[in-house]
Amino acid sequence: MFKKKYMTLPVIIQLLNTFKEPLFNVTKDFKEEFVNAFNSGLNNYLENYYDKYSKTKTFIYREERVDFYDIFYPVTLSQKGQKLGNITDLKELFKNGNFLTIIGSAGSGKSMLMKHIFLSTIKQSFRIPIVVELRNLNDFNGTLFDYISEIILRNRLNSSKKIIQRALNDGSFLFLFDGYDEIFSSSKDKITKQIEDFVDTYNKNIFVVTSRPGANCESLERFDNYRVQSLSKNQIVEFINLQYKNEESKESSEKIISVIENPQNKDYKEYLSNPLLLSMFIFTFNNYPELPKSKNKFYWNVFDTLCTKHDSFTKKGSWLHERKSKLLNEDFENILKWFSYITIFKGKYNFDEAYLKSMLLDIKDKLSLTVNHDDLVYDLTVSIAILILDGTDYTFPHKSLQEYFCAYLIKGLNEDQKQKIYSEKFNHLSSFSTGGNLNFYKLCYELDKHYFTKYFLIPRAKDFISTIDNSSDEKLIKSFMKEFRLSFGFTKDFKIGTMTSGALASDSFLSFFKNQRCTPEFSDLNRTTALASLKKSFNSEIPRSINLQGKWNENLQFYVDKSGLLKHFKILYKEIQEGIIQMEKEIEKDKVSTSQLLDI
Repeated sequence: MFKKKYMTLPVIIQLLNTFKEPLFNVTKDFKEEFVNAFNSGLNNYLENYYDKYSKTKTFIYREERVDFYDIFYPVTLSQKGQKLGNITDLKELFKNGNFLTIIGSAGSGKSMLMKHIFLSTIKQSFRIPIVVELRNLNDFNGTLFDYISEIILRNRLNSSKKIIQRALNDGSFLFLFDGYDEIFSSSKDKITKQIEDFVDTYNKNIFVVTSRPGANCESLERFDNYRVQSLSKNQIVEFINLQYKNEESKESSEKIISVIENPQNKDYKEYLSNPLLLSMFIFTFNNYPELPKSKNKFYWNVFDTLCTKHDSFTKKGSWLHERKSKLLNEDFENILKWFSYITIFKGKYNFDEAYLKSMLLDIKDKLSLTVNHDDLVYDLTVSIAILILDGTDYTFPHKSLQEYFCAYLIKGLNEDQKQKIYSEKFNHLSSFSTGGNLNFYKLCYELDKHYFTKYFLIPRAKDFISTIDNSSDEKLIKSFMKEFRLSFGFTKDFKIGTMTSGALASDSFLSFFKNQRCTPEFSDLNRTTALASLKKSFNSEIPRSINLQGKWNENLQFYVDKSGLLKHFKILYKEIQEGIIQMEKEIEKDKVSTSQLLDI
């Protein structure tokens, strides 16, 4: 079906030959040791990841690994209003700097883009690519340097620290730091400092960091922030045609496009402009050829399709895998809901075999299900394929499915249980993640709007607004800047070049209370009259970064007024207050309506 073939070994050899001499020269004091590690450890690492990425499974192609570039759709990145489309030449991507963050919502295409950069780096012999899945540092007993040393050298050398330092100083590597939002908040400051120190020390190399919004990845020093753009109308059509390009019949793709282009469905752009949700719709189309009205319905359709006709896209006709466990759909649903609930609140998104077995045994026991463990794992990974074996770890096809099942479980609990979860568990959740929870919040809001609003959104918003002192303009602006941990970095002409903030200043529970960004755009702040006042404050000496609320004076007061910063936060304060009042009214209205309906 797929004609394209990759010759892994020659590609890796060509890449390593390109960088062999420079690296051997800088490590000449340990040449024999390093040659052995270079030719074995690093070669094996690159071949392993090249094989892993060059053929892949997707949400649509689940039964077989397909050639990556047969299904890869290049998403668009934007940075300071400039859009970057099809990324082919890596020299062009990094021409303005060696430090990039790629920030995108759940399912926006970050992971596929990282795979593309990895494969392109090898094929173009651009740098030696090293993938660092940042979630692995949560439980790693050592530093980032130690972790990277193990990746490159596999602990093969007695003098590994000196050797790796020299190799890294040469600048031959491209580091792909994946999943900044998956770092536990208890480790966030420590790991962030290690990342920034590592980048500062070995700054001749190239670094890319990916994250969901809200994890404060934007504040990393040196890095230029790129955001993944939603698919346009034309890109949606191109994406669908790409998925079907190797199918003999184009009838299915034409049907899907006709449904999407129906004027009655114009309000569904939010779902369909996301590659993951668009893939879900394609995958479930034969079973559910209509667009669902809510995001959670997408996930339900996916699960139901997996349980019934999940082979229908890649096989002619449709048939069911044997279920060795003999469990019913509702049994799998219960297992997945409890498994997702437990793992999300433990901050676990990848599960080794021992952890998976321990969790499933405990859940089976509590649900009084008598089933062989191996049969259950087979059904979850093969018959239903709701879990994927990725290397030695099991994972959901996407984190958002795990979030859906967890939200779905909470929906079915009683009010006392929900109150405890939305207050205690959700506060605990922040200890595992300082960002990346907005998709989970939105699912809870869709599935359980009344109680999620009552016990989570309103209390959190009230706690936040209580920290804002509105007794004067100065105190208001200082309060917001303190809560958002807002600071600015400057270019040589004294314009604001970077703006860093805490997780609250991006996507968080505050997204439910406002119509504008938490923090303003650079263009709103870079006004001539406002910037002139900043120069006076610092005697025309450009600081690397400043936190305005800690250096208040008349000039800064003038700046926040003329730049629009004060106006911005006044509007935000009002929006949050009004949002709380509106939500409280809706809760009371729901209560009255429910009471009246019960009396009919």
